[in-house]
Amino acid sequence: MNMKKISIWFFKNPPTDKDTMDFALAFLRIFSGLMMLPYGWGKIERYETLKTSFFGDPIGIGHETSLIICIFQQIFCSIMLILGIQSRFAAFMLFTNMAVALKFHFFDPFCAVKALPTVFLGMYAFLVVSGGGRFTLDNLIFKNFEAGQGVSGNGYCALRIAFMAAAFLIFWLALANAFNLGGIVYAISFAIASFILLVSVYGFNLFKNIR
Repeated sequence: MNMKKISIWFFKNPPTDKDTMDFALAFLRIFSGLMMLPYGWGKIERYETLKTSFFGDPIGIGHETSLIICIFQQIFCSIMLILGIQSRFAAFMLFTNMAVALKFHFFDPFCAVKALPTVFLGMYAFLVVSGGGRFTLDNLIFKNFEAGQGVSGNGYCALRIAFMAAAFLIFWLALANAFNLGGIVYAISFAIASFILLVSVYGFNLFKNIR
């Protein structure tokens, strides 16, 4: 391991290659979709209660109608974003959802309440501008990228995407405390998931790619 190369990569911040940027964009798209799903699922679980008093009817179209639109945005648009189906539309829908959330919480404390929807708002704004990237169903359907663009072959890309999915799964199991993990096991699982995620983004020659 060449520590000099790693330090130059980390502190000098040279631009990365296109393949890595494609995987980084896939990470942001999938991550921002996965993070929103629990909010939508919580609204489905509380549907009967919320349909009569949904946050003061935030856009003036009725409590139940607002709730249905919110569930569509937070569940279906999140799944669309994860899979890369009409990525800009899905990101825009989620952007408007967070904009309404900020309107509702406008006078609440920033750090305690407004910070989280603001972070989501920024991520979705970025994805509206960038689109879903190369690793999407949009690209599979519309062929937005030329065949062979980037240095990675299809099998290599598929394996890296599988590694990314595995990293997300480990993170989710750890955060959900699915197996009642102790502190040390929890830390080890996070370290393993972080390494797998780095490999998925930078490729299997992780340190070779850092120059």
